[in-house]
Amino acid sequence: MVVRDNRTQEWRAWVTDGSDIDGAMTPRQPGSALKPFTYAAAFERGWHPGRVLADVPSTFPTAEPGILYSPRNYDGRFRGPLRARLALAGSENVPAVALASDIGVPAVADTLRAAGLTTLGQTAAHYGLGLTLGNAEVRLDELARAYSLFAEKTSEVFSDRTRYWITHILSDPEARRYVFGEGGSLDFPFAVAVKTGTSQAYHDNWTIGYTRDVTVGVWVGNLDRTPLRFSTGVTGAGPIFHDVMLAAVEYARGALPLFDQTPIRDVPGGLREITLCAESGLVAGSACPARIREHLPHDAGDRTCTWHHATDRGVLTVYPEEYRSWAAPGTQHLAPRTAHSTEHRAPFLRLPPLHPARPI
Repeated sequence: MVVRDNRTQEWRAWVTDGSDIDGAMTPRQPGSALKPFTYAAAFERGWHPGRVLADVPSTFPTAEPGILYSPRNYDGRFRGPLRARLALAGSENVPAVALASDIGVPAVADTLRAAGLTTLGQTAAHYGLGLTLGNAEVRLDELARAYSLFAEKTSEVFSDRTRYWITHILSDPEARRYVFGEGGSLDFPFAVAVKTGTSQAYHDNWTIGYTRDVTVGVWVGNLDRTPLRFSTGVTGAGPIFHDVMLAAVEYARGALPLFDQTPIRDVPGGLREITLCAESGLVAGSACPARIREHLPHDAGDRTCTWHHATDRGVLTVYPEEYRSWAAPGTQHLAPRTAHSTEHRAPFLRLPPLHPARPI
């Protein structure tokens, strides 16, 4: 476990198990704890939290001719069109791989190295798309330092808007609730940006997060590399992270800031609040049954949603081609539901029952 002061950039705590091996400096696989850096790389290249990613059965080419990669989500489910905010907050694998494929694995690797990770000694082709899911080994201290870049006042690695978006997503309990629920070790009485990670076969699990004051990183695993017994970032490192974060913030501020939801980062210049369709991520039209608001660049609001159409029998949803198999009648599919949006789903070109759309 490590604690870093975001203002002075000094280590405030550094705890290992007392053996000759310093676990905080020992490279291990971080799993999904690397995903925020894929999204940060994408945000630096024109993406934003309102853009939709396809969480549908997908295949991607690999460096080996004829070999395709078919990622799966942790729970084995697919949720169709998923805004980047929800995809990252819910730590979905398929959208993260799709995003890495879109911007290119070299962009992800370059971002991780620029953020201070020194253990990525292989080429981007060696890691492949699995890099976004944490197949490379990293050090806890370096990963915690990389997370702190999103909290610090200035950064030569990430723009203000990228740091704002990553922080706002990771500190948004509503956005992650559809996967992680509420009332667990990731919830705090003050704003905390937090991400978990679990490596393959449960060898390692992580929880890393930050406030304005501190960054806390926790790794749980066996130094002899034997697997844990079904311990994940949420169940293993998460409770430790929760207690350490409470103690670190209390120390930093002199008292716990109870019921203080002051954002970690202020909205940067160049962004304006835009009302989007919660499903398509496009500017909400009159027929869109669920709406959300995002702070996006001024030029992001130039396309109105074409997915939803008002009819005398309710809202007709016409999905783009890549979602039609997922949305076909009789196909079981899930969509995240959040308290700040009313989700309504009609299969492709199928009219809903004879009742009005639910209120927004």
